[in-house]
Amino acid sequence: MKKTNTIIYSQKFFKVEEKNFSLTHGRSKRYSFVHRKPISVVLPLIDKNNLYLISQYRYIFSKRILEAPAGHIDEGETAIDAAKRELKEETGLVASNWKKLIEYDTSGSVIKSHVSIFLAKNLEKQESLPEEHEDIKLVKISLKNAVEKVLSGQISTAPTIIGILLLDKIYREEKI
Repeated sequence: MKKTNTIIYSQKFFKVEEKNFSLTHGRSKRYSFVHRKPISVVLPLIDKNNLYLISQYRYIFSKRILEAPAGHIDEGETAIDAAKRELKEETGLVASNWKKLIEYDTSGSVIKSHVSIFLAKNLEKQESLPEEHEDIKLVKISLKNAVEKVLSGQISTAPTIIGILLLDKIYREEKI
């Protein structure tokens, strides 16, 4: 397949690309998609039964949502470095024990985005450094309650859902 691509829009966190594909049977196809910068997500574990999430006002939804600390990976930054930075900025927490739980792609059709989810343990509280537009509150929650909020739809962002359900599975298998 011959590919050509054009960036038709670009900003700090994503770009919109158009690609022309020459298909194997001689036809061609034009396809547009959003390429989002990769993100790191952190599940700060207090003990085997409790973790921290954040309550954050999200302008795109016009409401506060409960989610895991997360953020985009900056140019030249590794996923783990971004996770450490975002945890400190959004919560003031610093962890001495880190484990990557999973990496995944969010979609295979319209939005191309890569997510890395980390477990952070042995937490120490310091001063948080949220960005000017961020309205963030730290929320201590039991893993059981977090799972219930996922299942009831009160936690609705995909990376947080995936992280909490994966953490619950690891907990149930006594791998924490």
